[in-house]
Amino acid sequence: MFPEAEAVLPLLADTDPAVRRVALLQIADFADEYPQLFITASHDSDAGIRLEAARALEGNSNPAALTALVALLNDEEAEVADAARDALSEVRDPSAGAVLLELLEQNRGEESAAILAALRKLRLPEARIPAEMLLEHASAAVRREAVGVLAYLRDAAALPALAKRLTHDTDPTVRRAAAGALLFATTDEVLPALSTAMADSDWQVREEAAITLGKLTRPAIGAILLQGLDDPAWEVRLKAAQALGRHRAVTATPALISALAHPVSNLRREAAAALGAIGNPEAISALETAVRHDTDVDVRKTATRALDAIRGNS
Repeated sequence: MFPEAEAVLPLLADTDPAVRRVALLQIADFADEYPQLFITASHDSDAGIRLEAARALEGNSNPAALTALVALLNDEEAEVADAARDALSEVRDPSAGAVLLELLEQNRGEESAAILAALRKLRLPEARIPAEMLLEHASAAVRREAVGVLAYLRDAAALPALAKRLTHDTDPTVRRAAAGALLFATTDEVLPALSTAMADSDWQVREEAAITLGKLTRPAIGAILLQGLDDPAWEVRLKAAQALGRHRAVTATPALISALAHPVSNLRREAAAALGAIGNPEAISALETAVRHDTDVDVRKTATRALDAIRGNS
């Protein structure tokens, strides 16, 4: 043992928690070499010491350290539980995967959200089935983290389960995560769910669905996105406009021209950019009007570039 660590060992057993805490802080840099000292401290009666133990074990892949951190997720002190959650989120060693999967099997309460968050970054194929099972968990936080695991894995076998979360989950944050998780789809199987999401009661879910639709490359997407240009939320209209421009959806030209008159300048700018990307000469007159009369300089500049693009392609 390093002399610096050995020198403070007696202090870790002191009856005064302040002394024990200072001693633990003095050897915090040795947590990777001597995790057992911090694992023991994680059971201390003093919350301050448990907090420092959790912080010191950040990213540690030692099986006993992982077990100790998971136990701290249920600590009576919220700050300690949060520190344990943060510590688990920094685990990067793939060798920790098997232990985390075992801990996930043993802990099916709210704490499983933090374990899933740790597994997400490891991208373990073995995590797909447990994550799919937890999509039905009572906790929205757990379901959201399960969606995150599946999104990182990009396994097409998980697409039906993710699509179901998008259309049936009761929590909008889970539906939003599911909408973003469908980015890796390469067939039309997720389009019905994304189409349903474009009419979701939560505007952020609709926005995320529009973003995802913009990044997919399926031929039927343009028709789905068109409904986004009539959305009550301008944020959704903006993302729909961007996506339609990316898809060069000529059929969106009339709706995008109408968007050039919207009171939100950001939306007008994106509509002009989309019209330039689409390249339909039918938009020239409306873009010329925007160049001459729009009150926002960025909209005028974007409309000018759009006109140049259309005329250059004519």
